[in-house]
Amino acid sequence: MRVIRWILKIPAFALMLISRLAFWTVFFAIAMSHWIFCLAASALFCIGLTCLAFQTATFQEIIPLMAVSFIIFILPYISIGIMEGRR
Repeated sequence: MRVIRWILKIPAFALMLISRLAFWTVFFAIAMSHWIFCLAASALFCIGLTCLAFQTATFQEIIPLMAVSFIIFILPYISIGIMEGRR
């Protein structure tokens, strides 16, 4: 009986190792996308503020740019929440 248990633990360990590796790969991809999306959101936000400061656009024209910037900033947090199992 002990031998059968040890034989069954080998594939279970391999499956656990593969699932953990897949989890960390996805977590790394989300972390990298978080960095890239925050950089893009910051750039859009700065462009909007610069346009507003130099009066090349009105505040009503800047609102969609700020909204897109906010949405881009929030997307990685949503994916992290989904990956952790929260809603």
